[in-house]
This record gives sequence, structure tokens and C-alpha cells, in this order.
Amino acid sequence: MRSLKLSEYIEYLKKAGQLSFCNVTSDELVTKLCFDSREVDKGTLFVCKGVGFKKEYLAMAKEKGALAFVSEKDYGIENQIVVKDIRRSMALLSNMFYQNPWEELKLFGLTGTKGKSTTLYYVINIMEHAKVCGKDKFGYLSTIDTFDGKEKFESHLTTPEAIELGGRLRNMADAKLYAAGMEVSSQALKYDRSYGLVFDIGLFTNFGLDHIGDTEHPSLEDYLESKLKFFDQCKTIILNLDTEELDKILPAAKNGKLKEKLITFSAKDKSADYFISDIRKENGLTVFNLSGIGELSLSMIGLFNVENAAAAAIVASLLGATNEEIKEGLLTAKAAGRMEVFKNDKRDLVVISDYAHNALSFEKLFSSVKEEFPGYRIEAVFGCPGGKGLSRREDLPKVAAKYADYIYVTEEDPADEDPLEISKLVLANIIKNGGKGEIEIDREKAITLAIKKAPQKTVVLLIAKGREEYMHRGDKYVPIKSDSSLAEELILLD
Repeated sequence: MRSLKLSEYIEYLKKAGQLSFCNVTSDELVTKLCFDSREVDKGTLFVCKGVGFKKEYLAMAKEKGALAFVSEKDYGIENQIVVKDIRRSMALLSNMFYQNPWEELKLFGLTGTKGKSTTLYYVINIMEHAKVCGKDKFGYLSTIDTFDGKEKFESHLTTPEAIELGGRLRNMADAKLYAAGMEVSSQALKYDRSYGLVFDIGLFTNFGLDHIGDTEHPSLEDYLESKLKFFDQCKTIILNLDTEELDKILPAAKNGKLKEKLITFSAKDKSADYFISDIRKENGLTVFNLSGIGELSLSMIGLFNVENAAAAAIVASLLGATNEEIKEGLLTAKAAGRMEVFKNDKRDLVVISDYAHNALSFEKLFSSVKEEFPGYRIEAVFGCPGGKGLSRREDLPKVAAKYADYIYVTEEDPADEDPLEISKLVLANIIKNGGKGEIEIDREKAITLAIKKAPQKTVVLLIAKGREEYMHRGDKYVPIKSDSSLAEELILLD
């Protein structure tokens, strides 16, 4: 990768309409780009990002050898590049520093309120079965984990900040991966983390209520508006016609700035390019027909996963997988922490671990379990996160109370909030909506209690954390046993 001089970055920002002021006197090669003063080395172009940024970070960066400083604010120092929008400028600088790595990849992006991770994992599994790709040749950035051709690790953000994102995509390009897929969050779109990226294929799964709050989106309109930015970055757009707000989403998809093709799918509208039909349970599998591809089967439970599987099949087809490879890949597809099932036949007990975390995914999860396990008692273990998705504290109890016979309210990534206060509000809303439950803040204890006390013929739902092995408390990610690993340990207890 060719190193560029400071003057080239400055000129780039100027042409992009971002440059407000510059007093840089040197013109050395930029060898590193970062926004964390602890990571600065000699030759670093340092970006001053975030509402919590402090001037002392500048001093630390300067002491470590930073060449210049990019910020929205004029700090009255030497070698300063003042810009109009720090987040957009950071994305532009990342694209330039890493030299648009997506141009060397077949890049697939997907956004939506629910189903992103599951759909991405379906695509990964299909492409690992496909001759054109094969195992370890498909890179991905998901809510669950990341694989960039060099390393694999558990993710903390659905879409990382622009500089890390550029680095991950560069690693994928340098590793000569066949293709890559990434989840694109509403926050990434609103705050320009993915600005400038071009997706060869862009999938819009669905839209529903989520992420409304002071630290995310102030309204449903803002959330939708952020999501719709996605279409301006996609060449081929795949759209689910069964989504809410289609009257606003479809026109935006048709008018995408880079759009070359729009492909639709639906289980309701036969005019869609791909029509889903004949959905049924057969020999423990979920079976359905997708026009143009044929009959497909899923071993992963959850009737709502049919939409995810159909979308994955269309994406994989565009990436070069054959119909037979799509069928084989979907049949064996699993997503860690997504609808993982653990059974104790002696107790007629079923434990399901899933990442559902918003009203739309809760409705799909509970209604599907009700249909697939008729006559079973339903119990649930879940909480609500701190500092985001504040509407969930009212929406999730409302859905859960409608279906669950009993609910254990517990900790879920409280961040800087008191988990007990969050739980009290959640339980109050459960009771308000006619449900029953109790609070056990310790998540491991809550799961243990639910599994040990569950009567015969019960489904226990462990919701939101799946295979995650950390809990976000304060500004730290504290190691914990995952919901799925606890289910594996506890399921065989008499």
C-alpha cells in the first residue's frame, strides 16, 4: 500500500469541501491514521473525534510523534487541520489512507431492524460450500464477530468506526478474499462510518421500531432516514417487499444514486422477483419454495428465518453460488447464538438462546415458538441495555407479557446505568401488560434459576446475549459465561 504525503490528504479534504483551516508546515509521509492517542506512533495523522475529546489527548499524541491533527475545533496549535464535519472527514481520510479496499473485493452490505446477523451467517455458510469461494475466503463484519482474513474476534460494534472499518477491509483485500459481507447499522449510516464505501450488493431486510433514545435516534423518522442513506451506496439493491414503511423505503431504493439493479422478494406479493411460497414444517426442518431457486430447507428453527434464508439465497446466487450449493449451505447453516436449541427429553424441557433485542425480533421469536411448540409453557430471561434503545424498556415487556407465562428480568449490558433500576422499570411494564415475573440481576443466576425451576413441557427463552462472552459495565467489557454455554451446562440437570 503506497504511503501518501500530508499535502495530499489536505488537498483531498479541500476538494471534498471539508477543509476550514490549515496551518500545517511539514509535508511528510503519513504512515498511520488513528483517533486514539494511546496508539499514536511517529508519522501518525491524528483525528480528534468524539464529544468527550480532551485537549490533553492532543499533547499525548504530539509527544508520541503525530505529524498533524484533524479536528472540528481550532485548538490554537501548530500542524492543525480544521474540518467542517469530523466524522465525514474521518471516513474520507480512512478511504484515502487504505486506498478504497472495497474496489478489490466483492462487497455485500446489509441493513435492517432484524435478521442482519442471521442472514449474513447464512450467506457465509453457503459461500463456504460454493466452488467459486470456499472456506475462509469470505470476510465479514457482524454484530457477533469479525473475520478479516488475518484474525477472527468477537465484535463490540455492529459497524466499527471508519478508520477501523477501512483497516479491516484492507486486510480482506490484501488476503485476496473472494468476497466480504458486513452489517451496516443505522448509527454507521447516520454518523458516516461507512461513508464513501460502495457495495456491489446491498440488502435491506426489514424495518421496525428500535434504537430510539437520546444517544441514538431522537425519533422513528430519524431512524428511518438514517437507514435510507444505505441505498445511495449500493449498485445492486435487494429489498424485502413485506417490510413496514414500504411506501417510503421502495421509492428511496428506486432512486439510489449508484443503483444499477433493484431485486425484490416477498412471501405476500407475487409480483416480486423472488416469491416465497409453501412454507411448512417437515421432518423437523423448515421447508419452503423460492421461485427461481427451488425448494430450500432449514435445520435452524424459527419460521421467521424463512425471510432471512430467502434473502441469503438471492445474495449467494449473485455472488456465484449454484442452486445446489445454496440448498446444501442453507440446510447446514447455523449462526452462533441465533435460535440455538438445547433439549432435556426426560423433563420435556427446551432451552433456546437467541440474540433478539427489539420489539420486531421479540414478536417474531415469541410467536414462532408459540407456533412450533404448541401446548408448551413459555418462560423467558431477558433485560434491557443501558444508554441506548430506551423504548425497549416499554416495548419488550409488552411483547413478552403477551406470550410468556413467566419472565426473569436480569442484567443486559447496563453500561453507565444501574441494572437494578432498569430491571425495576422492565418488570413494572411486564406487570402493567398482564405478565408475571421477578428480578434476578445476576444473569448467570437468573438463567440457572429459570432452567432449574422450569416445570415439565416448558420452553425457556434466553434472550439477547447468545454466545457473547462479555458484559458491558461502565466503560469495561467484563468476561462472563455466555447464555448458550450456560444452557449447555444446565440443560441435563434433573
